[in-house]
Amino acid sequence: MKLIGFSAKNYRSISTAYKLPLADYTVIVGPNNEGKSNILKGLGLALTLLTGSKQQRFRRPGFMSYSNRGIERFDYDWERDYPINLQTIELEGRSEFTCEFELTEAELEEFKAKIKVNLNSVLKAKISIGKSDVKFDFVMKGRGKESLNKKRLEISEFVNEKLLLQYIPAIRTSDLAINIVENLLERELSTLEDNPEFKEVVKVITKLQQPLLKKIAKSLKESISGFIPDVKNISIKNRENVGRLISSSCRVFVDDGIETDLQFKGDGVISLTAISLLQHFSKQGSLNKGLVLLLEEPESHLHPKAIHSLKKVLLEISKTNQVIVTTHSPIIIERLQVKHNVIVENGRAIPANNVNEIRQSLGITMSDNLASAYLVLLVEGEEDIVLLKPWLEEKSSKIKSAFANATLIIDHLGGATNIGYKTSLYKNNLCNVIAYLDNDEAGRKGVSDAENKGILKTNEYVLSFCRGMQNSELEDLIDLNSYRQLIIDEYAVDLNIPAFKTNNKQWSDRVRELFRLNGKIWSDKLEGEIKYKVAKKAASLKLTSLNINKISTIDALVTTIENVLGKQG
Repeated sequence: MKLIGFSAKNYRSISTAYKLPLADYTVIVGPNNEGKSNILKGLGLALTLLTGSKQQRFRRPGFMSYSNRGIERFDYDWERDYPINLQTIELEGRSEFTCEFELTEAELEEFKAKIKVNLNSVLKAKISIGKSDVKFDFVMKGRGKESLNKKRLEISEFVNEKLLLQYIPAIRTSDLAINIVENLLERELSTLEDNPEFKEVVKVITKLQQPLLKKIAKSLKESISGFIPDVKNISIKNRENVGRLISSSCRVFVDDGIETDLQFKGDGVISLTAISLLQHFSKQGSLNKGLVLLLEEPESHLHPKAIHSLKKVLLEISKTNQVIVTTHSPIIIERLQVKHNVIVENGRAIPANNVNEIRQSLGITMSDNLASAYLVLLVEGEEDIVLLKPWLEEKSSKIKSAFANATLIIDHLGGATNIGYKTSLYKNNLCNVIAYLDNDEAGRKGVSDAENKGILKTNEYVLSFCRGMQNSELEDLIDLNSYRQLIIDEYAVDLNIPAFKTNNKQWSDRVRELFRLNGKIWSDKLEGEIKYKVAKKAASLKLTSLNINKISTIDALVTTIENVLGKQG
C-alpha cells in the first residue's frame, strides 16, 4: 500500500492543497511561515485518524488529542487550527483532508476478502474535523460506497496493518529524540515476544521480582491510606510488552572521539541516529509495514557535508518506503523529478512545474543565463565546450533541444581539482550536474575526492576513457586526419608518425614531445592555444571528426545526459 495523494482544506494557514502527488521521496518547500509544517502536520493528523488512533480526553470544547500508536500525539484545536479569518463567518466550519492509497493486486484481493468490497486500485478517504467530531467518507464509484462506509473500523485496521507512520518534528529536544530512538528499538525488540525461550526467561525474572514488588506495594498502601482512606489496594506489575521492557533498559552510546551516552550528544547527532535506525530497519524489512516517514527540516543543526550524507540516507529509505520532508536546504531538494517538490505559498500548496519556481521559493537568485538551467555539464576546459557541444547536438535531438531552451548548459572547471567546488555550487542552486573529465590522474582524483565527500555520485560523471590507454583525454577521441593539416600549416609539425600514434601516453604528452623533437619551445600557453584550435577545427566537422574506434564514452555521456533530461517531467 502506498500513499499517492493528499489534499487539505481550511487547516491552519492552508486554505487549499489539492491532490498533491506523493512519491517515494517528496519535498515540501516554501518561505518561512507559509505553511510547510502545516502540510506535514495535517498529513500526520489525517493518517493518525485514519489508522484507528485512540482519542484522548477533551481538555476543553473544540480540542481533541490523538495518538498514532507511537510516541507522537497529534492535536486538533478548532480555535487554533481552523483558519481564524473564517471562524466568524463559518461558526461550524470544518478542516478537511483527503488521502489516496494505491493497493497492489495482492492487497486488493485481501481488501476484498476482509472488507467485502471490490476496489479498483485506489482507496480514497476523506476526513473532516469540526469542533467536537470527526467524520469519515470513503469515496468510490458505484453501489459499493455505502457498504464501504459501514466498514470504517475494519478499513482503519487494514490501513494500520499496512502502514507505519513516523513523524520527526523540526524542534527536536533531547528527550523527544531519545524517545524516537527508544520507540524504534522497542518495535524491533518486540519480535522477541513470540520466542518461547525468551518467554520462559521473562517468567523467571517476573517470579523473582514479585515478592519485592508486593512488599513495596503493601508499604505504599499503608502510607497512602493514612491520607486517603478510600484507597483499598496498590499493586505494582511488570510490563507485559517485552519490547518496551527491554528497550527501556537499553542505552545507546556514540563514539565520535569520545564515547558518550546518546542523550548527551547534540540534537544533530541524535536526529541522525534516529534516521539511521529507520534506514537499518527499512533495509532489514524489520518494520513489517510500509513506512511513511514525515520529517521537518532534517538539515537543522547539521554541517553541509552531513546534509549530503543525510540526503543519501533519505533516498536509501525511500527505495522501499515513503519519505516526505520539509526543508530550506537546496541539498535536500529532489532535483531530478521536479514535480516531486511541493511549493507552499500564500495559503496554497501545489507541485512545482519547473526548477526555477523552486529556486524562487528558496530565495535563490540566478543569473539570466542560468535561470532555466536544469542540468549543467561540467568539463575541464573552454576548448572542451567548443568540441563537445556540436558532437552532442548531432548525436541527440533531445540534447540539442535542451541546449536551445537553456535547460542544459555547459561550464568549464578550469582544472579537474575544482570538480567538488563547482558541483556543490551548482547543486546548491538546484541544478543537476554531470561531469565529463579526462581519464588521467587529475581527473580520477578529482572525481574520487568529490565522491568521498558525498558531493558527486557514480551516475553523475563520465571519464574520457580510451581502450588500451592508461591515461587519456578528450583530444584522444579526435581523428588525427581532421586536424593534421592544421598543425602542419600553423606550427610546421607533422603528427602523422608512429611516435604519436602510440597508446602509451595521452594526447597532450605526445604532442609536447613531438613539438620539442621538432625544435619548438613548449609552454602551457602554447598547449592551450593548440587545444583550442584543434577543438574548433574538429567542431566544424562535427561527428566526422570523431574517431570511430573511440566513440564509447561519448555514447555513454549522451545516454547519461538523456536519462537526466528525461526525468525533468
